[in-house]
Amino acid sequence: MIFAICDDTSETLDMLKNALQKRYGNNCDCVCFSEAGKLKYYIENKQLPDCIIMDICIGDKNGIVELRKIQQKLIDSPVIFITGYPEYCQDIFIDFEPFGLLTKPIDFDKLYYYTDRIAAGVGQRDVRISVTLGRERNVLKSSNIMYIESEKRKIIYHTKDGNFEEYSKMSDALDKLKIGFIRCHKSFAVNYKHVKIFSNEKIVMYDNTVIPVSRMYGESAKSRFYTLKSNSLGM
Repeated sequence: MIFAICDDTSETLDMLKNALQKRYGNNCDCVCFSEAGKLKYYIENKQLPDCIIMDICIGDKNGIVELRKIQQKLIDSPVIFITGYPEYCQDIFIDFEPFGLLTKPIDFDKLYYYTDRIAAGVGQRDVRISVTLGRERNVLKSSNIMYIESEKRKIIYHTKDGNFEEYSKMSDALDKLKIGFIRCHKSFAVNYKHVKIFSNEKIVMYDNTVIPVSRMYGESAKSRFYTLKSNSLGM
């Protein structure tokens, strides 16, 4: 399991690295960065870590803003923010989905609460489903599916890598995908992790696709969305 830790003080970096290595031993690999740009380069060019621990104020940079620049790449990588300035905490909920928040001095019980949940889910966060149309068969990762659409007798899986179709019903497709997908319309269901804005009339995805919300599904869909968001934060 790879933790990427970004903080502008060596003391905090060493403290977090030692705490995680003590907790997870040989199952833990920590990569540390004192600058937000170096973490960004690592994620874009080397490897997506299993968890990112990011200081909100790092040098003259805002850690939230820096991660927003590469937000599309972070769908599978939970982020725990740390800060010595609680007054800035509300900013993490603007167009972002953090896994958790720690304030300084760091409460290690709370740190381990978050990281234990992440460690338990490593390798299990993705559901892989088989999608078959004629002789063409594709295996899709649920995290790559932004939303699904029912059109006539087909289900269309809209993913970051293109669209895939099969003859199926919406209810059967949702059964395959399990948790994380919300039906918001008779013809649409969305992956909550790809949702940027959820209103009474529409959903805006991170790629700016607009999905309709119907009266029939709207109330339950919105409630489900906020439940999933809250659970992801350990609330």
